[in-house]
Amino acid sequence: MLRSIFLFCLLMGVNFFTCGQRIIYRNNCLTPCADCSSSASSDMATVFEFSENLPSNSKYLWDFGDSGSPSNTSTDHTGIHQYCSPGAKTVTLTVQTGTTTTKYTQVVQIGRLPFIYLGKDEKDSTITICKGQKVTLKAFSKVGKPNYPVQIAWFPKGETTDEIVADSSGCYAVQVTEPTSGCTVEAKMQVKICGDRDPNANINKYVDAWYFGNGAGVLFIGSADFPKDTTGGLVVPEGVAKMTDPTNSLIFYTDGQKIFDRNNNPIYAVGDTTKRLNGDLSNAQGVTVIPKTSCKGCQAEYYVFTLSKNTKGENLLYYSIVDMKLNKGKGGISVLNQLVSPVPATSRLLASEGGQGYYWLVVQDMNSNTTRTYKISNVGISAPQTSVGGTQMTSSTGNGSTTKISVDWTKMAVAVPGPPRNKVDLFDFDPSTGKPTYQMSIDLGPSPPTVYGLEYSPNKDVLYVSLKGDGVSVPSTILQFDLSSKDSVNVAKSKEELYSSFEKIGALQVDPVFNTVIFVAIDGSNTLAKITNPNGLLNATDTTIVKASFVRNAVTFSTPGVTSRLGLPPSIPSPQDPSSPPSISKPKCKGTSFEFTIDQKLCDPLNNDRIDWRIYQTVLSPFPNKIGLMVPLDSTKLIYSFTGATLKFDFPVSGKYVITAAISNSCIKNFPLDAQEFDIVVLKPTQLTPVYNRICKTDALVVPTQLPISSNLQYQWSTGARTPSVQIPAPGGKVSLMLSDYATGCSVKLSTEVNFLDNPHFIPKTAYSICMDEPKPYNLQLNGKVDSLKFEWKLGSAVISTQNKVRVTLAGTYTVRITDLDNCSIDHTFAVSDKCEPTLLTPNVFTPNNDGKNDFFIPQPKSPLRAKILGLQIFNRWGELLYTSKGPEFAWDGKVNGTRVPQESYVWQLQYESLDYPERGTLTDRGGVLVIY
Repeated sequence: MLRSIFLFCLLMGVNFFTCGQRIIYRNNCLTPCADCSSSASSDMATVFEFSENLPSNSKYLWDFGDSGSPSNTSTDHTGIHQYCSPGAKTVTLTVQTGTTTTKYTQVVQIGRLPFIYLGKDEKDSTITICKGQKVTLKAFSKVGKPNYPVQIAWFPKGETTDEIVADSSGCYAVQVTEPTSGCTVEAKMQVKICGDRDPNANINKYVDAWYFGNGAGVLFIGSADFPKDTTGGLVVPEGVAKMTDPTNSLIFYTDGQKIFDRNNNPIYAVGDTTKRLNGDLSNAQGVTVIPKTSCKGCQAEYYVFTLSKNTKGENLLYYSIVDMKLNKGKGGISVLNQLVSPVPATSRLLASEGGQGYYWLVVQDMNSNTTRTYKISNVGISAPQTSVGGTQMTSSTGNGSTTKISVDWTKMAVAVPGPPRNKVDLFDFDPSTGKPTYQMSIDLGPSPPTVYGLEYSPNKDVLYVSLKGDGVSVPSTILQFDLSSKDSVNVAKSKEELYSSFEKIGALQVDPVFNTVIFVAIDGSNTLAKITNPNGLLNATDTTIVKASFVRNAVTFSTPGVTSRLGLPPSIPSPQDPSSPPSISKPKCKGTSFEFTIDQKLCDPLNNDRIDWRIYQTVLSPFPNKIGLMVPLDSTKLIYSFTGATLKFDFPVSGKYVITAAISNSCIKNFPLDAQEFDIVVLKPTQLTPVYNRICKTDALVVPTQLPISSNLQYQWSTGARTPSVQIPAPGGKVSLMLSDYATGCSVKLSTEVNFLDNPHFIPKTAYSICMDEPKPYNLQLNGKVDSLKFEWKLGSAVISTQNKVRVTLAGTYTVRITDLDNCSIDHTFAVSDKCEPTLLTPNVFTPNNDGKNDFFIPQPKSPLRAKILGLQIFNRWGELLYTSKGPEFAWDGKVNGTRVPQESYVWQLQYESLDYPERGTLTDRGGVLVIY
């Protein structure tokens, strides 16, 4: 709660006096979200500001009238004190400027009401009933009603009784106000009627939209690449702002003076439709919207921060509050133009998401390099925390340009226009603390043209900068910078020009749907331009990288007279509404399979006993059906049905799919949820060659193949590289790639192996031969892996094989050529000789009876070209030598000393040599022969 207090001048002495002067303060209520009995915090403190920006040498002394507190006094410009007890507090401010001391005293009412709740305890804020049932909600059922006057208001219908009966689903809240202090306490109950579907639930929803310029607007229906043009209620040269609900539906938009709802109807101040916000339309970024998160009630209020000039022409920070509970849910301005700080500011306001339930408002001081950050939470607007760094902002550098934060709220860029030169200050931003930390400045060259718009790429590694010309003779340009280096000189050297024109180029703003396309405002144009593939560097040497490109006519305004100006609205997310019905969660990708679940129970605490899923290969219908349900555009394109808690599906191709789910429990059967559209990017066609074999080179280029068509791919190689391809030096080894799509969250890990090979790696250390007397074909097999290699075998001039082996059927010279993916080859020749094993022919019986037939035992080689007999010996059964010969003849006639031997078996022994394998030396063979007469 903010109060304006006017004090009256009382002469106290020559140099010490009090006089009438406005003091502003806020957060003077002790609530369940700002109660120091649990833990004191500066975020919860009451904040006091002096309404004038006094000389810098002024000294302040605050006495907060809380004598029992150790922090009862403060010498800071902004007074901050955490009260722990309610009541009237006499606050005194003593200001000393030079020799003059001024004293201001005022009684401040610190209020606290009993903390109420509508459930069985303070944690019980949801109730589920079945159709036909009702529930009575009582403001003081658990806590007694105060014995002093209070005002009661129920939402959403505004009843003023102590209790109400709820018979339909929705968020119900009671607000109890103590008129003296203006403090309130809230409690809410989310009533869920299982199976009850509001027929207007989807009809009242809206798409995300931008309204800006001279009546211009775009509707983001489906893809972020191709929004649809429309018309709006603004005529504004520069800064605009908007707010969306948790479903990304537009709630309202503003130029800092007028506010319009999603249907272009004005939202007025309560009690006076002639009053307007005090925003100065000449500021480049002079308005922003931040949710006023509720402590214990339903989310319905939003801060609109504006910059308005004082009599000195200085921008001062103000806030107003839009309450969407007013005017039967159409909204109204409940608080108008309240001063936040008397410190002069630049022309830029920046909003950032913080943690759960809070945001940050970033304001830059004029004539300083100080940044003030206000925490916006369910307590209110905190005292500012200050950070020093970057360029000092003057009347020229602090006006006419913009400040931008990355989509993940971790990087901040500040445009610093010339003359004489333009530059951009870069900061790291901590969303948990709201603190910006200066990193570097990038010199952009002489001014004019003047630096104006800024935007980060989705992966925040690239910065885009617009330089605004005069629309006549000084051209406008859009520049791209690579932010991967931490050195400002290298970042400046990475500058590439994306586009140049004699038109006036203004703001750059990433789309509010998927954060993948950057739109470009061009003053006076009936079209918006856009930057596609914003992650792609223009100076990338890797040919597989999809580079950023500029599309001049991305959206055309078909209504005559509707044009863009210089401003586009930034996006700030609304707090998630826990009362939202179940929906299909963002899919998780495991390998090539996508998994879908329902994000909550349909009728908590009843379980989702059965879920019936369907997948359609179509898009979402732009219109709900008769019961307000979002449905597929073409229901005949059903490709898969499944029943179970988790839907798992391997999508065949990339594209748009619509998924439906129907839930059954003990209270309702087959309750259909809104159909949801998903832009599925299938990563499974992508692959790496399993093995990269390289023969000649000392490095290998590893590139994935069959990549999906997507501008959102991110690469993370095991080497640390983040490029679409990677060079692997010798000696190679195992290499992996984590390929992910940051828009869908899907990722897949691919692996390969890089080997650097030489000739000995392939060639077996074996001598090859074949016996052509009786050929027995066999395979000549090379060593090693064959991936990514080609083979060509020749015998003579004929190609006989293209594998890593060849069938040997003939003696001769076999030549193989091995070629890798780099077209590098090695040749090797295999000499296959004609060699046979030595074979002897020895009779096993002979008849030495002088009949001229078989009278001699004569051993001989099967082929005289393969073997040669060197000696022969004959033995009887007792081992006695009967016959021996060393050639040249080897023939035994069956006699010993001229007498025939008895008829029986005898042992022969031969010595011989192999003519094909002389290295074996003298060989011996033994056997038996039978003498018969």
